[in-house]
Amino acid sequence: MKKTLDDWLNWQENLHPTEIDLGLARIHQVAERLDVLSPSFPIITVAGTNGKGSSVAFLEAILIAEGYTTGSYTSPHLIHYNERIKLSGIRASDAQIITAFKEIDNARKDISLSYFEFGTLAAMLIFNQQKVDVVILEVGLGGRLDAANLWDTSLAIITSIAIDHESWLGNEREAIGKEKAGIMRADTPVICGDPDPPDSIKSIALKVKATLHQINRDFSFQNHANTTWTWKSNKRHYQLPLPTLKGEFQLNNAATVIAGLQSLSKHLPVSIESIKAGLKKATIMGRLQLIHSSPDWLVDVAHNPHSALALSMYLDEKPTKGKTFALFSMLKDKDIKQVLSIMNKQIDEWHIVSLEGSRGITTKALTQIMKSANIKSKVIPHECFSEAVQSLKKDCKNKDKVVVFGSFLVVSNVIEIWGS
Repeated sequence: MKKTLDDWLNWQENLHPTEIDLGLARIHQVAERLDVLSPSFPIITVAGTNGKGSSVAFLEAILIAEGYTTGSYTSPHLIHYNERIKLSGIRASDAQIITAFKEIDNARKDISLSYFEFGTLAAMLIFNQQKVDVVILEVGLGGRLDAANLWDTSLAIITSIAIDHESWLGNEREAIGKEKAGIMRADTPVICGDPDPPDSIKSIALKVKATLHQINRDFSFQNHANTTWTWKSNKRHYQLPLPTLKGEFQLNNAATVIAGLQSLSKHLPVSIESIKAGLKKATIMGRLQLIHSSPDWLVDVAHNPHSALALSMYLDEKPTKGKTFALFSMLKDKDIKQVLSIMNKQIDEWHIVSLEGSRGITTKALTQIMKSANIKSKVIPHECFSEAVQSLKKDCKNKDKVVVFGSFLVVSNVIEIWGS
C-alpha cells in the first residue's frame, strides 16, 4: 500500500529496470491516455549542461512579478521532492503529487515508467488542473530524448554546452550540442547562452527552421562591477540591478533569460520593472549558498568541470583570510580527476565521504583518484556526512571557509545536517 509521498517515491525507484532510460515512446503512450499532450498554456523548455536551475528561477521570478501564474518543473531536488514541482513559486503539496501519481499509475497499466517520467507527467497533470498561464520545464538529461521534450515548446533556452553524462550523450561537444538542440521547434525562438556553441546548434536550428538568438551576436551583457549591469540587443538597452544569485556566470544566465522573454513579448509581455524585480527575487538552493558565517560554509552543486571552473573563479573573487577546507565527493561516472585539478589550488585540506547507490563512490576509490590527480593537500576520509560536518565544525576557525561541493547529494546531506 502506497499511502505517503515517500511510499510512492520508494516504489517508483524500483519500478523501472534502469535509473536513466532516454526515449519518448513509453511516456507518450501514458501522456496520451492522461490527455496532457496538448496543454493550453505556452511552455518554455530549458536545456544545458549547467545553469538550467538558475535560469528557471529567473524565468519564474520575472513572470510572477509580471502577474502570471506559473508552473515550473526542475530536477533533481535537494531536500524535498516537492521542490521539483512549483505553482507560482510555491511547492506542490504531497496531496497534489500523490493524486497525480495515482492517475498516472492507473493510466499506465503495464507500461513501465522511470522515476523521472513519473515526476514529469505528475507536473504536467498538476499544471493542467491548476490552469496556469505559463509552464517552465527543465530538461533532466540531454534534450532530444528527455521526457520534458515530449511537449512542443514556445521558447527553447540552451544555457551551456560542456562535457557531462558521457555514457548517454557522448564525449564531444558537437554530439552533446545535437542532443540539446533536440528541444528546438520550427518557427520558434531558441536562445543560446553558450558564448562558444558547437556548430551543431546553428546547423540544427537552420534544419528545423527555428529562430536562433545567440549571445554576443544577437544580445550581450556588461558587468559594471558595482550594483548594476547592462543587457543589450540591437533594439533594446537595459540597465539592471545585479541578481541576488551570486557569481559572474549568473549574468550570463540572466541575459539569456531576458533575451528569451523578449522573443515572447507578443504572447507573454514582460515589463522592465518586472525584470528588475525578478532579478532581485530569484533564489535557488545549493548555488553558491552561504549556510553559515564565521567560519563560512559555502555550498555549491558544482559536479562537473564546467561548474567547478565557475566555483573556482568565484572563490578567486572572494578570498578568505584563513584556510579553505573542502567537504567533497562525486559520482563515479563524472570527470572527478578534472574537477580536482580545477579546484586543487583553492583547497588547503580535503574532507571526503562515500556516496551510496549504483553511481556512488567509496572513499578508498576517491582517495586513489586524488592521488593520481596529484593532490598534495591533506585528505581526510569520513564514515558519513555527519561525522565530516562535526569534524570541520570542531577544527575550523572563524576566518576559515568550508566549501561543500561535488554533487547534489553532498550539498543536500550537508544542508540537512545544518538544519537539524
